[in-house]
Amino acid sequence: MSSGRQGALWCIFLLFVVCTGQAWGAETASAPAAAPNPDDVLATIGDTRITRADLMKEIETFKGSGGDRAPDLDSRENKLKFLQQLVEVTLLELKAGQAKTAEKPELEGQIRENSIALLASAYLRKVRGDPQVGKADVDAYYQKNKDRFSTGPSYHLFQMTVETPEAAEAAKKDLEAKKSFAEVATARSVDTFKSSGGDRGFVALGEMHPMVSAAVSSLAADQVSGPLKGDDGKLVLVKYSEKKDGTAKPLEEVATSIEKELKDQKLQEALETRLGELEKEFSFKLDEKAAEILRQPEFKPEDAQKPLFTIGTETVTIEALMPELERIPPFIRPAILGGEGLQDFLRQFCHRELIKRYVSRNYDALAKEFPDVMRDARRRVSLKAFLDEKVGNVVTVSDDEIKDFYSKNLGEFAQPEQVRAHHILVDSEEKAKGLLERLNKNEKFEDLAKTESKCPSGKEGGDLGFFGKGQMVPEFDQVAQTAEIGKVVGPVKTQFGFHLVRVDERKAAGTTPLEEVKDQIKSRLLPQKQRAAFEKLLEDLKKEFPVKESFEKL
Repeated sequence: MSSGRQGALWCIFLLFVVCTGQAWGAETASAPAAAPNPDDVLATIGDTRITRADLMKEIETFKGSGGDRAPDLDSRENKLKFLQQLVEVTLLELKAGQAKTAEKPELEGQIRENSIALLASAYLRKVRGDPQVGKADVDAYYQKNKDRFSTGPSYHLFQMTVETPEAAEAAKKDLEAKKSFAEVATARSVDTFKSSGGDRGFVALGEMHPMVSAAVSSLAADQVSGPLKGDDGKLVLVKYSEKKDGTAKPLEEVATSIEKELKDQKLQEALETRLGELEKEFSFKLDEKAAEILRQPEFKPEDAQKPLFTIGTETVTIEALMPELERIPPFIRPAILGGEGLQDFLRQFCHRELIKRYVSRNYDALAKEFPDVMRDARRRVSLKAFLDEKVGNVVTVSDDEIKDFYSKNLGEFAQPEQVRAHHILVDSEEKAKGLLERLNKNEKFEDLAKTESKCPSGKEGGDLGFFGKGQMVPEFDQVAQTAEIGKVVGPVKTQFGFHLVRVDERKAAGTTPLEEVKDQIKSRLLPQKQRAAFEKLLEDLKKEFPVKESFEKL
């Protein structure tokens, strides 16, 4: 096989997994292992040969490009799967090359864009290099960080849980009257350890609730703690009868993980050093004040145009970051971007932009340094364009096909009775009652929800949309199923707080109309038709470029 097609597999490999429905680990026929001769021909496609050396070169390229997401390719089973798909890729390459797809003028921009992305990855791999970690390094790290490789202390733990301060006091009096902990726990506890007299066996300190671990650490053996208030408001009494000290794991057990950690550190240090140099080279400057805007769950239109950072004389606005930011749901952005999370998020984005500009500025030199990457970029675009031409852009789902599927599968679109409601959620009953009074004085429900509700739905005026019976917590569900339409009910107490609920509409059980599920049916049928078209394309190509497999040599 020509060395020019090195790496062509990995760039579209995942596409084939999707198109063909194939997955790693599928059952394959076993065969006796052959001698590992690199010149063994494993398959021929037309006049093109795939040798063992070709396959291993492709696998190494794929591993290097796939990072941690690359599947295990050391097993024969997965090598065989990889080889089967390499044959399919080669068929497509031969036909795309025959059609001179890569030479189409309209693909030039895509090829350059793809080249920059792949050159950036290749350059970063070069920057990080292949640092070596010696045995002495591993030994020194182990001795310096022995605490990290030790199991923490464990305690023979006893626990009882009661619901009120009065019950906790009664339990303490029982214990002072010389009743055993097990006897009192069996009689008074309300948790799952009641049946064993509160005996939880040996529990590692790190596996305990922080509240419990803090208490246990300060107790002497058989000393009972004071009542500890849990997250659910209940009270917990704990003690321990015996303590086991932690033990250090032997070096041989953790050497591999230490070596990997040290190597990762060196890789990251090399990367950080080069990125720091690029920041100076490109006069990079981040606007810290503008960056804080990114912590907001929502943005004003004018926020998108605020400068985020400068690279030389170029200003990059927050708008450039929006596509990546929108991948994070608004309601969890504060958690992900809180604290140092924002700095990590920004650092990754800014560094990608720096590398992209470095590659663009040194495009010709890097293209000469990494010719295989340039060939792979052309092939990636060429193969995608070829597949679009033969499958993606020609396979469609007609209205008649959608109607036919709908009529044959009506049971899938059965819809139970549904309710649409608005609600306002607050922390206390007093606050809920105060809001109810304001509603009775004709303040608008939606306005109060936007300003007072702690539920994410508050931004939508408290609108929960339609939901079926049993989708909400029981207390809320009972009100939703029985309340009068348009009347505000509450406060309703649930595990989340106190709700004011307004039921707006009820839909009787029935079948979801075709128009409402048309897109859903189309998205289900289209991949099936594309897969069939793809398989038909491969069948036709195998007639044009005969395939001879010698997979038993693998």
